[in-house]
Amino acid sequence: MKLIYAILTAALVSVAFGTQAQKVDLDRFYFDAGYLILPKEYTPADHRTFGVRVLCSPSVASAFPESAIYEKIGLSGFQRVENNPAVGITVEFGNVRFEKSETKTRVEEKKDKDGKVTSQTTYYTMTVRYSFSGNYKIIGARTDEKSLSRKEKEKSKDLQNNRFLQAASQTDPAKSVTTSGYFPYELSYTTIEYKNLADARRYIEQNQQTIRTDLITKYVTDALVRVNEDANRWYGYVPTQTREFLWILDSKSHPEYPIQQEAIKAVKELSKRMAATQPIDQLARDLQPVLDYFQELKTKYPGLDKRNQKMRYSAFYNLMVLNYFLDRPDQAMEEADGLIKNGYDTKDGEKYLGWSEELKQMLAKHQMDSRHVQ
Repeated sequence: MKLIYAILTAALVSVAFGTQAQKVDLDRFYFDAGYLILPKEYTPADHRTFGVRVLCSPSVASAFPESAIYEKIGLSGFQRVENNPAVGITVEFGNVRFEKSETKTRVEEKKDKDGKVTSQTTYYTMTVRYSFSGNYKIIGARTDEKSLSRKEKEKSKDLQNNRFLQAASQTDPAKSVTTSGYFPYELSYTTIEYKNLADARRYIEQNQQTIRTDLITKYVTDALVRVNEDANRWYGYVPTQTREFLWILDSKSHPEYPIQQEAIKAVKELSKRMAATQPIDQLARDLQPVLDYFQELKTKYPGLDKRNQKMRYSAFYNLMVLNYFLDRPDQAMEEADGLIKNGYDTKDGEKYLGWSEELKQMLAKHQMDSRHVQ
């Protein structure tokens, strides 16, 4: 009797437990997120101006005019000016030189069924190589004392102590070369394969100017990408649009499934309004019911059961991510800490803990409440 009673009790417990702890499969559901990438250096909003200076050798200018190079350099969130910019960008392109030409051959053999070579065809290609040189400098104020070299600090202090520059220094901090770089390298062009070496040579001779122009264009274009990336990394407020994800229940038999589907549909629809150029206050208010729902889930499924632990993980994770992209780093860190303590896949919490702390510091540095235009 005791054995039968124990079996029945175990069965009843199993049935009862099964109704509460349904299968928990989580899947990624993506949503849009737009915001400003904040630069390493802070520039007051009313001082965000930049200037460009381009120096080109005749060989480069003949293929890529200085005026076109000038227009392709930009600093996001800054206004271009001709005089006294807060950030200056200087780009210089040196001469283009022909270095050498090379000929390569490839032999193609045809064999019969016995493996005997029945014919050979030789193919020729020609490669021409040009050398390039150039450099750039980005000049601006440095607000982070830790990033200044001793020489830069001494120069800044010397300028501040100059009685004739003190008034100017109060509004225009001493500028220095924030970053610089070189782009000297070699570019080459290789012809298609020809069966006759004379044809390959003739193609190079007849198209030499076009080849040279195309290589210069590629060289300058690639260099300007590097300049713009570096300038914006240090000073620009760059709008970006990404796709992020939440962990949403994908087990249709689970009682939470219908409401979770509604929640992710709401996030997907509302997040379409999350743009770097739009305030985020109204979006945050509209998303609050979704945040409240995930808050309830953190306590709705208690205990050490793995399925309940996964449900809590998804709630902590989703709150952490949504608060992070709503520019609430303190709340995001709180949810990240809860995710870690929950014990399921703690690396996500550790990652967002670091990101949220960095976001908090960056917002403070740039005197902003949000990465979205107010």
